[in-house]
This record gives sequence, structure tokens and C-alpha cells, in this order.
Amino acid sequence: MRTKQEVIDAVLATIEAHREQILALGEYFWKNPEPGYREFKTSAKAKEVLSGLGLPLRDHLSITGMRADLDTGRKGPVLALLGEMDSLILPSHPECDPETGAIHSCGHHSHITALLGAAIALVESGAAADLSGKIAFIPVPAEECIEVAERRAMLERGEIKAIGGKASMIREGVFDDVGIALMNHLSTGLSYTCALHNGFVIKAVTFHGKSCHAAWPSGGINALNICTLAQNALALLRETFTDPSIRVHGIVNSGGDSVNIIPDSVTMEYLLRASSMEKIKELSMLFDRAMHGAAAALGGTAEVTTTPGYAVMNDHQGLWKVFEDAVRILHPEANFHSTGAVMSSTDMGDVSQIVPSIHSAVPGAQGTSHGKDYKVKDPEQAYLDNARILALTAVELLYGDASRGNEIAASREGLLTIPEYISMMDSLA
Repeated sequence: MRTKQEVIDAVLATIEAHREQILALGEYFWKNPEPGYREFKTSAKAKEVLSGLGLPLRDHLSITGMRADLDTGRKGPVLALLGEMDSLILPSHPECDPETGAIHSCGHHSHITALLGAAIALVESGAAADLSGKIAFIPVPAEECIEVAERRAMLERGEIKAIGGKASMIREGVFDDVGIALMNHLSTGLSYTCALHNGFVIKAVTFHGKSCHAAWPSGGINALNICTLAQNALALLRETFTDPSIRVHGIVNSGGDSVNIIPDSVTMEYLLRASSMEKIKELSMLFDRAMHGAAAALGGTAEVTTTPGYAVMNDHQGLWKVFEDAVRILHPEANFHSTGAVMSSTDMGDVSQIVPSIHSAVPGAQGTSHGKDYKVKDPEQAYLDNARILALTAVELLYGDASRGNEIAASREGLLTIPEYISMMDSLA
């Protein structure tokens, strides 16, 4: 057996030998952005790389997802390395797809690039001979919560099992044997960080009124007025939201069809975010009461549909220490922060409810996340370093008898079984 340093050297040398291939993958994914559950070109390229490494692969998981396993043949935990594939839709971005408006303005193209780079490094370096357990390389679809109405229809048709790709794959059994999970997310910052992320539920609201000629509005019930009153009710509720993690935000999908007809149907879509599932349930109740109350006040009705979104993301501090050790191999003077909280959400939170997990932010981007000025600042960091860190974290966890990995996989305090997680999420609806 090689020493751990010899395995590390071999992994890093393999990434260097495949430098141009990995950089080309990053550029390919940037130029071919695809929204969630439609990552067909991205998925095909990922399958090409993973299959080319000789790994057994299961695909068509939650439509475009897949899992390829590197089995050492020795007892140890199953480590899941994840890479997101989906884009946002932002037609104002100068490099978006001119037909679809799709663009990787959250950096997910670098996530799938890093995952494939790590797979290349771990397989081609022969690292499996010096590790224990199994590494599951999992390209995942649909992290961004967009096109919610269509995803709800996909749920009803049985095409997916949850709004988010990781949550859907959990329900498909993809994570049944996983003991540890991690992924890196590209950041516009300079430090390496992880933080608690909010969970959320999705609200679809339809206000029903009565149409009539707009010149004689007394003959109808204005659904747009109900919508306005409901939004004002939410605004007045905000002073009671003493928890700084709470976020309530939404859009009006339709507000009427003709200016000279009092609208009889108006629809809204909202996300309700908070830092615990209990807070989300309370927020959900307050929201529903405001919607129904506004409708009743003006003589109409409100139809509110609640769909579970994502669970709260809780990073495992023991796993974070392993990640930190891996980064320091490359950057001994790097800065780390692991105790903060952010108001955004990720379906990596769902994974963190069932196994020790981290969702680490790594440098390499610039501009505004989800903004039209977002782009990769440094391909070396975004693609190559990202791949190095994933691969080295795997070595740190699974080297030899996988003692560090076994210890972390066994530390399940506060975690749920998969049936318990599913029950928790279903209770939000």
C-alpha cells in the first residue's frame, strides 16, 4: 500500500495530466446551460466521462441524474460526491442561451466539472487500491427552484418525486446506502465557507372573484384587489417576524386578461423560508390565514396549494474539518468560516437531514450570484482546484481502513432515517 502522501501526489498528478480535458469540460458546460430536469446535453457529457472511466453506472435517475460507483472492494462507508448540473434562466445575462435564456449564473457548471475531474483523478490514479469503502459519483439535476408550476405538473404525472433533484433522488433510493455526502459550490468570495441554509415551502395561490365590465365594477369581485390586499396583509405581518432568518417573497403570475374586464382569477407564487422546519410550518399557517382572510374580506375565495420545498441545510462540523484538511494540502494559508447562516436554500439540505453532509463554498467566481454580471473569475480555482478538493477530501476520508470516514458516518446524532425525512417533508404539504 502506498503512503497517504503518495496517493495524494498521484491524485494531484492525474488532475494535472488531465488539465486541458477538465478545463474543456468547464467551458462546455458554461456554453451549454440547461434548466433543471432538462440537462440532457450536460447529462450525456457526464455519462460519457464516467462510462469512459469504466465505472458501473445507473442513469435516468430523476430524468437526467445518474450514479457511478468506484468500489474499493474493502469494507467502509459509501461516500457520495455530488455535482449539480442545472442552470438558471436569466435572459438579461449577456452570455445566456439566446433561445432559452438559460445561463449558469450560480456556477453549477463548475460543480459538475469538479465532480467529473475528481472522478478522473481518483480512478486514473489507482487510488482505490489504497482506500476502503465506495465512492458514489452523483451528477444531480434541478437544484434551482424555478419553473415551479411545470415541476408541480411533473410531480402529478409521476415523472419526478420532488421539486428538487436531490430530494427526488432520495425518494428514488439513490442514497439508501450512502453514509457521507459532500459537494462544493462555487463562490464569489475569497474564503472557504459552509453555513446553515434556510429550508422552504412553496405556495401557489389562486384568488377567485367574479368578472364583469370594468366600467361597472360593483357588479363583480375583483380578484386583483384581493391579491393586492393579501400582499398588504403579508407586508403588515412582517413586523411580527422577529426571527431574522425568515424570508417571504413571491411573484404574481397572472393578474387578469383584459383591461376592461374585472379579473375573476389571479395567481401568485411564493417561497416561505426559515431556519427550522418548525418555523416554516408556523410561517405557512400565517401565510394561508392572510390569503383566505383577504379573499373573505372582499367576497372572493382563495385556493392555496402548499408543496414541500427543501429542508434546512446543516453542515457536519466533523466532515468540515476533513474538508479543511484537504484544502490546506493545496493552500496552507486559506481562510475558513463554518459557523454562519445564509438566507438562501439548497436541496443539499435534504441530504444533510439523512447523512453527515457538507455544502462547501469555494472561490473562483465573480459578479452577483444569480445576476447578469456573474461569471468565472479563475478557471484554475473554479474547475481544477474544485476537483482537487473533492478528490483529496475523498482520500482523507477513505485512506487505509477509512477510519476517518467510518467515524463520521457513525456520527448520526440529530439525523433522520429516510422514511422519517420523507414523513417530515410530506407534513409540510
